[in-house]
Amino acid sequence: MLAFLTGLVFASYAIASPFSPPEIPSLPTSFVLVGDSTTAIGSGWGNGFCGDNTTSIPSTLKPNTSCINTAHPGATTGTFVAGGWWNITVNAIKGEVAKKRRTLVTIQFGHNDAVVGPPESMGANLTTMVKEVRALGAEPILVTSLIVRNINANGTINDSLQPWADETALVSRQQWTPLLDLHGTSKEYCEKIGPDAAHRLNPTATDNTHLNLHGQIVFGRMVADLLKGNPDPTLIGLPIIGNPGLTYNNTHGIASY
Repeated sequence: MLAFLTGLVFASYAIASPFSPPEIPSLPTSFVLVGDSTTAIGSGWGNGFCGDNTTSIPSTLKPNTSCINTAHPGATTGTFVAGGWWNITVNAIKGEVAKKRRTLVTIQFGHNDAVVGPPESMGANLTTMVKEVRALGAEPILVTSLIVRNINANGTINDSLQPWADETALVSRQQWTPLLDLHGTSKEYCEKIGPDAAHRLNPTATDNTHLNLHGQIVFGRMVADLLKGNPDPTLIGLPIIGNPGLTYNNTHGIASY
C-alpha cells in the first residue's frame, strides 16, 4: 500500500561516539541532486527523497530543507555538461550557497556512461564535477548507480554496472568524498525480495531500470538511510526524518508497496 510506504511514525536517531563528536552544523541544509533518469523527477529515486506534492510522496527531509533535483533522463557525465544541465546545477548550487546554506550535492551516474565508454572516462568526468562543486563552496557526495532489476532464474541480479560502481567508489577514495553505495545496497535488497516483488517497483512490466511511485519511495528512503548512516563527518547532523518501518523492511529484505 502506498500509504504504508509514506510512514505514519517518524523518528530520528542521535550519533554516538566514544570520541569528541564533530560540531553539528548550525546552518540550514540544502540538497542538489545530479544524475540520470534513475535519480530524475518522475523516473528515479529523487522524488522519494525530496518529496513530491503532485504525487503525494512525502519528503525524507525535515522542513526548511531545500531539495533541488537537476538530474536529467538519458544523461551521461559528458552529456550532462554538454547539454547545459551542469550549468543549471551550478546555478542552483550558487543560489543555495549565497543563502548561506550548507549545500550537499549528490552525484550518481553510470547507467548511460556504461553504453558510451569505459569506467575510467566516467571517473575523469566525476573527478571534475567533484572539484567544481567544492570550488563553489558545496560538498559533493558520490552515489553508485541504482541496480537494474534484471534477475536471473536463480534469483541473482544480472549486473553489468558493477565496474562503473567500482569507478565511482575509486573517485570517492581519491577525492575524499562521502560515498553512498546505492548499487550494492539496492542489489542486495532486490535479490532478497525476489523477482516478482522487485518488478512491482517497475513503471511498466518490462522496464527494470526506472521506478514507479512505490519504487521511488523505497529507494528514496534507501538513499536517505545511506546518508544518515554514513560515518563521514561531513554528513553529521543531517536533517533527515526517520521512517522506522520502511527502513526495517529495506534492511531486512522485506518488500514494500
